[in-house]
Amino acid sequence: MGRFSKFKARWAVAFYSPVLLLLLSSCATVPSSQKYVGSVSDLKNSHRMDESFQALWERRTVYFGQERLGGKPLHLGIPFMTSGERSGDSEFPLQITATLMDSLLIEAGLKHYVSLLGMNLEEEAEFRSSYFSRYDPANHLLIWCELQTSWAELHLNLDRWTIFIEDHAGNQYEPVQILEGSPPARQTITDMFPDFQPKLRLRAWEFHQKTIMLCFPKFDFYKNPVLSDEIQSLKLIFQLSEDQKTRAEGIWEFSD
Repeated sequence: MGRFSKFKARWAVAFYSPVLLLLLSSCATVPSSQKYVGSVSDLKNSHRMDESFQALWERRTVYFGQERLGGKPLHLGIPFMTSGERSGDSEFPLQITATLMDSLLIEAGLKHYVSLLGMNLEEEAEFRSSYFSRYDPANHLLIWCELQTSWAELHLNLDRWTIFIEDHAGNQYEPVQILEGSPPARQTITDMFPDFQPKLRLRAWEFHQKTIMLCFPKFDFYKNPVLSDEIQSLKLIFQLSEDQKTRAEGIWEFSD
């Protein structure tokens, strides 16, 4: 058990922030605020377990929100520059990366990090137990999010936002719990890209970020699954509480 204690911080960062892994992956696809993820049944079956964790993650990840930084497009290969809905000339203050954490992806992720960190059977059991105890995927529809902003850090305050999901029929659900990862971090472009050195007269691009797990109800009031086989699409919506027109959304489309 002593060796596993060294892993806790490592797998927490790894499993809660796999976008960092995808940024280094050569197979990352073009960012999109809308993804086709197959049928809802595919999310519950294990016949695609031969697909890599990275591929499953990218298939279920949407990128939406703020499109421009400082009034100019940013071209640095960071997969979060697709726009959501905006009103007038205003800009949406957040860049959002959101991943639909279905049972297939969760299982693939657990196995991936068990292998990556070289856990023995006892460590693996504790790893799985900790994850399921914290997030309760049997009763929660989980969506992992990374929030970033180049604006003031107060935009990461979740009290400013109304967050909900909406299916194609207009049924809406708010999270029953939001679990935050590490405290908001302040970084600059040179933290992520050490070889990039802006001119001395220019300020380095600074941004703030946090990760959260959104825990939505897995079943509705009548005990029906929120993600049933009849669901055609699911939207994740971030809406500024004091201004309903300031909103952005990512969409997962389900085929028959």
